[in-house]
Amino acid sequence: MKSIINPFISNGYRGANYFCDRKTEAKLLSDFMLNGINVTLFSIRRLGKTGLIHHVFNPYKNSTKLACIYVDILATRNLTEFTNHIATAVYNRFPPQKTLGKKIMDLFHRFRPTITFDELTGIPSLSLTIETKAQKENTIGQIFNFLDTQNIKVVFAIDEFQQILEYPETNTEALLRTYIQQLKNISFVFCGSNQKMMHEIFNSAKRPFFASCSNLNLGYITEVEYKKFIRKKFMEGGRNIDEECLTFICNWTRRHTFYTQYFCFTLFAKNEENYSLEDAHETALSILKLNENTFFQYRNLLSAAQWTLLRAVAREEKLFQPQSKTFISKYQLGTPSLVKRGMDALLKKEIIFLDSASEVPFYEVYDKYLMRWLQTI
Repeated sequence: MKSIINPFISNGYRGANYFCDRKTEAKLLSDFMLNGINVTLFSIRRLGKTGLIHHVFNPYKNSTKLACIYVDILATRNLTEFTNHIATAVYNRFPPQKTLGKKIMDLFHRFRPTITFDELTGIPSLSLTIETKAQKENTIGQIFNFLDTQNIKVVFAIDEFQQILEYPETNTEALLRTYIQQLKNISFVFCGSNQKMMHEIFNSAKRPFFASCSNLNLGYITEVEYKKFIRKKFMEGGRNIDEECLTFICNWTRRHTFYTQYFCFTLFAKNEENYSLEDAHETALSILKLNENTFFQYRNLLSAAQWTLLRAVAREEKLFQPQSKTFISKYQLGTPSLVKRGMDALLKKEIIFLDSASEVPFYEVYDKYLMRWLQTI
């Protein structure tokens, strides 16, 4: 069969044609953005929040009236690095060849910028000279205030925003809130994958950002929509996929975006004309085999009790009462206090997570392939 471009992607954004559903969320986010409303976007990891942002931003990538700027701050360790990430994103959105870009570069020249280029992508990165405590606290405000006075609306999407809680500058939240509330032409989408930390920032009455944003929770794509999308992409490639195969994919990956897309990518790559349940089973086994060495490494990260507990959580798939007698007895986990310590450790390592957005909260293994592998051993 003639080889074609694989339509399933597990990272990045390739365009609306490769984007599955999220119509409601995209409409809400777009409406908030166009009306200058600050938004908090909650989502567990690998569920597609970054893809959603790029999907909503994409129509405005060349706009002269609305500038959409995406910044991922997960790798930042302090306020200075946060400021440099913002400066880099602004520099790349407004190149110096343009009129506004020249004005922005004039602003950055005050901080003696150093420009370096990524060896693989060639994308420039800006590092400002920020030495004093006053500079650390004021530079980000100067950047925001300068943009706010230009004849353009700006939307910043700051991904993994909960990272600011790890900064040594304990006043970061208050500083950012002070600057942001004064802006008239700039709005923000604050994104995060750590539900507990994000809720601490935005839903605690004692924190600076309390009640400052509209909330948008990203859930799972429905089985109906995912099946429709997968079938369509296979058909566009001249391939048939039966209902049993589609049902298995949605159930086995739990419709968790990254794992569903990666599974379909692997299945599509088999390059056949017809796909059945047997093909899905073979793909599942190949994925588990490919990742087995990585999965075994989890044993080195965990104590024997934590490993046993993790296997128990995986086999339950959705664990509602980890300290119940039934659960503890079923898997011989010891005492409720031992289970609590184990659950706390697994949560801290982000191997499991608490889905608090559900009507009845439950615990679940983050990595769906790890979960399926643990169910086999």
